[in-house]
Amino acid sequence: MNQIFFIELKQKCDEIKNDANNTEKINQVIKAYDTILHFTNVARQEGLLALEEEMSGLGTGSEPDLFFKFMIMMVIDGTEPVFIEEAGMNRCIAFNLPSYDGLINLMYFKGAAMIQAGNNPMLARCLLETMMPPDILRVLKHREHENALPEVSEKVQKENNLIASLCKENDKTDEHDYSIVGQLAVTAERLSDKEMQRMLREIDNNTLSVAMKGLPGTARKKFFDNLSSRLGYMIAENIVFMGPVRLKDVEESCAKIMKIYMQLADSGEIISSDTENAKLVLDIYETAQKQNKEIKEKYNMIKQLIDKIYND
Repeated sequence: MNQIFFIELKQKCDEIKNDANNTEKINQVIKAYDTILHFTNVARQEGLLALEEEMSGLGTGSEPDLFFKFMIMMVIDGTEPVFIEEAGMNRCIAFNLPSYDGLINLMYFKGAAMIQAGNNPMLARCLLETMMPPDILRVLKHREHENALPEVSEKVQKENNLIASLCKENDKTDEHDYSIVGQLAVTAERLSDKEMQRMLREIDNNTLSVAMKGLPGTARKKFFDNLSSRLGYMIAENIVFMGPVRLKDVEESCAKIMKIYMQLADSGEIISSDTENAKLVLDIYETAQKQNKEIKEKYNMIKQLIDKIYND
């Protein structure tokens, strides 16, 4: 499916080269870009059902607008991603819209997939921009630069305030908390900035976001201080918008990060005085998880036997 998408994208971009100065069509592409980002933000903040009301603001005359409504309705209805992908690509190919309109359809196709996946708006923005030919991207960046200048300081302040508020929660790390979450907090605060940055390169954003849900504010600050402002704000948004998270999921994410820490410590890329303590806590956690799994398996086996006796 990806190969078909890339072939279609290349074809539409090649067609646009022959009509590169069409201001009206360029405006339509940028409007579609803004629409997707708006829907992405609404879905992330208010949920998928809120998109039904947003669709009333879409135009109804053009095929791209109808196509986006078609895709979003499937997303709202909880249709399987695989089916949405196939149905969306089928329609793109069947209608075979030329140049700009074809590009908009492909953007709407990817936009619906990102909305369903709950992707961060920053990632959605980045992916959509990679789909635009250079001439359209230049126009988009020029407009964003002109419109953003008065708002830059306000945006930065908003981002800083969000991160600061997350770093105040649960204030300090407990040195005597020997849970896997507590050990990650202690370990993180003892790392140098250089070591922290090295470790962060190995951690995926979702794992980091879930782990940080359970960390105290001082440990969160250590992570945020070593992230770029853009990535830091994206992680902060993830923490807020994911809502309540099960302790089990937080512990699993913390364990993943602790394993990365141990690997880097073993290779000599991280030098820390509490490696033995961290290894002990990680071993205890993994042993407990293994025992819990064995207990669950025995319980299920006994339950099946009892069910069989009663059924017989």
